[in-house]
Formats: sequence, structure tokens, C-alpha cells
Amino acid sequence: MNQTKVKLPFTDAEIEQLQKGHPVTDASVFLQDTVIKYTEAETLLGLELGSGFGIVSFMLALQKPGWQLEGIELFKELTDLAQENNLKLGIDCHFITGDIRDHKSLLKYRQYDLIYSNPPWCKMGDGKLSLDALRTAARHETTCRMRDIMVCIDWCLKPGGTAWTIYPIERKPDLERALLGTGLDVPGMIHSTDYPKSFIAKLVRKPAGKHW
Repeated sequence: MNQTKVKLPFTDAEIEQLQKGHPVTDASVFLQDTVIKYTEAETLLGLELGSGFGIVSFMLALQKPGWQLEGIELFKELTDLAQENNLKLGIDCHFITGDIRDHKSLLKYRQYDLIYSNPPWCKMGDGKLSLDALRTAARHETTCRMRDIMVCIDWCLKPGGTAWTIYPIERKPDLERALLGTGLDVPGMIHSTDYPKSFIAKLVRKPAGKHW
């Protein structure tokens, strides 16, 4: 595999990225900044949906060594690279290959204190598709839709836990629709002048018995 080096913020450490893969974006930095800022716990069980080659989880793990972080990624070559990066950094994240739509057989039921995801931003039919499957899946909802993300979070997030997802501003109405019928609520959205084209939704469990 052709790879290129990526320097991690907060450290001199470098990890490997596939040259043909989706490049690192400001969204990853915005997401991890938000998670760190609003999560006080020094120990927790966390899960990244669509972990790619691991960069968001690595940024978090290097700042919060007491966090136990897991990731699920559809493409095995990205999971393999994340595991290689994990060994190189000497940290203890755990990554698996799998489809989040199979969450009931792959992921723990309501056990995660923290869930975070930088999912595909573009709906099917929006924008031009890349000829490369990895780039296409990272940008477009060809293999994972917003609704799939919300249903997976609903299954995995423990009572009292918090999930964070980042999307472009124009997808706010889609988020409201994607949450229908789940046990999730959005008590707040994070905006930043440094990242004006996106927002981060904070997701928590609704009180027992309330699904709308």
C-alpha cells in the first residue's frame, strides 16, 4: 500500500495514511477539540464510528491516556493501518472491521460513555463521486447514511453518556429527521468561527419511555 506520513497535533508523533484515502480535514480537529473540551471524565469507554486510519481516536488517546477507545471501520485496509499506527504510537486503542448497520452483532449494547464520528457529509446524489471507493465512502453516503449513524448511536450509547457527530451546516434539517423514532435528543449544537461551514451535534439519551 502506498502511504504518506501525517503529523499529529499536540505531539511530534507521526502516523501513516493511505495516499489514495480521504485526506485529513479540519473537521477531525474540530471534532476532537470539542470532545476534549466538553468531556471531563478521566476514565471512560469510547467508540468511534467510521474510524478510518485512527487519527481522531489517536488525538484523543494521546491527551487522555485513561480513556479506553474503540473504533469500527468498514474497510479492512484502513483498520489494518489503524492497528499499525496504534502499535507505532504505543497506545491501546482497539479497532475492528465491520459495518455499523450490523451494530447489534458487533458492538456493545448501551455500554459506551462516549461516541464520536466524522461521517460522510454528502447525501447520495449530491456532488461528484470519486473513482476511488475509499474516497467516495468517506465523502458520500454510499455505504452509511445519517440515519444509520443515529440508530447505531441509539444502540450503543449508555444512559448518561454523550455522543458527538459533525456535519455541514446545511444538513441540520436532515439530522432532525434522522433522529425520529430513536431514543436520542440534541441538547446543543457546537459552532465555531474557525470552522464556519460545519456544526457538531451533541447527542444524549432521552428520559426512559420518550421516543419522538
